[in-house]
Amino acid sequence: MILPAPDSTAGRICPPSYRYSPAVFARAPELHADIVYVIGGLYGNAAALAEIERMACREIAAVTLIFNGDFHWFDVDPDLFVGIDAAVARHTALRGTVETELAGDDEANGCGCAYPESVPDDDVDRSNEILAQLRATARRAELRQTGLRARLAALPMHRVARIGGARLSIVHGDAWALAGWQFAHDSLHDAWREATLAAAFEQAALDGFPSTHTCLPALKVFDTGLGERFVVNNGSAGMPNFRGSRAGLITRIAATPLRGRLASARSYGATTAGVYVDALSVQFDADAWMAEFERLWPAGTAAQVSYRQRIVDGPCFSIEDALGRVPSHSCAAAA
Repeated sequence: MILPAPDSTAGRICPPSYRYSPAVFARAPELHADIVYVIGGLYGNAAALAEIERMACREIAAVTLIFNGDFHWFDVDPDLFVGIDAAVARHTALRGTVETELAGDDEANGCGCAYPESVPDDDVDRSNEILAQLRATARRAELRQTGLRARLAALPMHRVARIGGARLSIVHGDAWALAGWQFAHDSLHDAWREATLAAAFEQAALDGFPSTHTCLPALKVFDTGLGERFVVNNGSAGMPNFRGSRAGLITRIAATPLRGRLASARSYGATTAGVYVDALSVQFDADAWMAEFERLWPAGTAAQVSYRQRIVDGPCFSIEDALGRVPSHSCAAAA
């Protein structure tokens, strides 16, 4: 039996429905807060979610938790899927590429990641396979939670927020697309792109963009004619982000600095545009999560092949990479 070749564009294309102009952010804020946690790439990790909620309780003031997409991914067990979905629904949520594709039935986009050419075809194919399995899980979960996929589809792609005196837009991808890669660490720290990013800030009337999609963290502060502007990418809340670490990472943006027990969670940060921007380490129970991951994705499955090594050892990446202090190099990123 001759099988058709896989669609070479699935997982690499950025469909028109994913795209927008930076001008869409020049609107009144939908959200006002003094402290926000931006939580991208939870990937169905319930242990990380529980730890993030504990971290928020240690703050001296109320925290707004914002899940900016891809909170589903490894959670192919319907019970876990429903649990993650219900927990995220208690907070503010945006849809990432995963949630967008789960909400529909068109397989042409694959995982919707719009992977660049630097990502090998085999990695793209496995991501498409993970999404197909997760879509089947979402259909089963919907038998218990009527309208679940419609609720995912209704989540916004971005939100404008005022944090302290700063105007920000929380996005999943970048200033141009849900699956955009221009907020990846290598793009942010490329001096040739600074003019493009400065123009986007001016068009959007914003001080900063918190994002996630690329699955590796980054922080860049820009000196523009309008003052300091920044982009911060938390990488992944539910997976390791640095070599030799098993912790997740989230972004804290606040009008007040970190204090007390949470100060030890700070990996790096900046004070810019009138706010404190910090990358916080999420020290979830890594052994419990590893056992759960192995149960969900046994040896030989797509997620096991693509992600197990990262979950055990962390990616080929460092804080110096995230801050652009070392020359850009080719690291394995599973987004």
